[in-house]
Amino acid sequence: MTDHGVLVSTENAPDGVDATKTFALRRGNALTLADDHVYVDRGDDTPIRFAFEDIVEVQYDSFDWFLAVLSVILVLFGGYSTTENVLGGLGFAAAGVGSFYLTYRKRGKLSFNVTGRSKPLIVYPEHSEAAYEAFRPHMSE
Repeated sequence: MTDHGVLVSTENAPDGVDATKTFALRRGNALTLADDHVYVDRGDDTPIRFAFEDIVEVQYDSFDWFLAVLSVILVLFGGYSTTENVLGGLGFAAAGVGSFYLTYRKRGKLSFNVTGRSKPLIVYPEHSEAAYEAFRPHMSE
């Protein structure tokens, strides 16, 4: 089945879960939407289960362009600075590359504020925009 041009399956759903939609996470396992619950299986511990009515807010961050541009400017400044001080310029360039890598790695972040949890639950689906759109009908209720 396709949803917004993205292949959405129900094959990776946890056992005993009647999955409506399942989205693969970038670092393994899946985010599963059932009729009345959400299951998050990140592979590091037991799957997390919460009801749609327990969700206070769903926030979608596609990409932090401001930080990405600043990282590229830092790399360019480091490259230019190598004419005066090679070690300092390479340090600035390395910091810019590291900053860009971390910014790119956090693209497509979905965070859920759930009642009963002190910190938001953060996941990184492979197709985050389609996953966010799948939550819209449940959040308008």
